[in-house]
Amino acid sequence: MASGLRIALLQLLAREKTANILQKAEQYISEAANNGAKLAILPELFTTECHPPIFVQKKESIPEGETSKFISHLAKKHSMHIIAGSIAEEIKGSEKMKNTSAVFNPMGKLIGKYTKMHSFDVDMGENFSIHESDWFEHGNNTLSFETDECKIGVGICIDLRFPEVSRYYTEQGCLLHVYLGAFSQQKTGPAHWDVLLRARAIDNQVYVAACSPAADHTHHYVAWGHSAVVDPWGKIISQADGKETLIYADLDMNYLNRVRQQLPVEKIRRKDLYHLTYKW
Repeated sequence: MASGLRIALLQLLAREKTANILQKAEQYISEAANNGAKLAILPELFTTECHPPIFVQKKESIPEGETSKFISHLAKKHSMHIIAGSIAEEIKGSEKMKNTSAVFNPMGKLIGKYTKMHSFDVDMGENFSIHESDWFEHGNNTLSFETDECKIGVGICIDLRFPEVSRYYTEQGCLLHVYLGAFSQQKTGPAHWDVLLRARAIDNQVYVAACSPAADHTHHYVAWGHSAVVDPWGKIISQADGKETLIYADLDMNYLNRVRQQLPVEKIRRKDLYHLTYKW
C-alpha cells in the first residue's frame, strides 16, 4: 500500500435545487482532483436542508437516482473514490426514508451503502427537539472499503458518539474513519464536535475525517460546519469555519504507524479480560 493519501472535504450549502447543488459539487470535486486528492467526501444530507418536508420532496433511490448517477460519473471522470455524503433514500412502499451514504470507486462503480445506525431522537429544550426516527429507518450494518492507501470505515453524524462503531472499524483494519455529520450550531456543534473527533482518533490511533454541511442561517436547522480532519495523535490538521468551502488533508500512514509504535495501545489492551460483541 502507498503511504500517503490526500483527501478533500466539501462543506456544501444545501439551499438550492438538487441540480444546482450537484453543479457546485462538480466544481469542488474537479478542483480537488486537479490538486491531487484521491478521495472526496461530501456532507450528511447534502442535497437537502435538515427539515422533514424537504426530505420528502427530495428523496431519491440509490443508485438509480439523480445524485447517485451524477456522483458515479464524477468518480469515473476523475479516477477517484467519492463518499457521496448522505441523501434521503427512498424506501419503496414506505412513508419513511433512510439516511444513506453511497461510496463510488474510481471506475464509478457503487461499492457500498451505509445507512445511519443511530437515530438522533432528543429533546433539549430551548425549541430544540428532533426525532429522526419519525422519518428515517435506522441501519443495522457497517461499511468499510479498501483503497490503495488504506482501508476506510464510514459513519453518519450521531454514530460518532458511539465508540463501539469506531472500535469495530479499527479491529477491521480501517486507518481512516469518515463521519458525515450535521451537528447543530445551536447546541451540539460548539460543545462536542471537535472533542468527539479527537477522542475517536486518539482512542483508535487513526485518522478521522468529518464532513458537515455549511452553516446556513436561512434554514430551519443550522449546521455547525467546521468540517475537520484529525490525526492519530489527536491533532486537528485541517478545519473549515462555518462557510461553504473545500478543505484538504494529507494523511501519512507512516506517521500513523510511528504513533502506534511509540504508544502501543493494542499491545497493552487486555483482550483476555474484555471484548465487544457485534451483531451486524
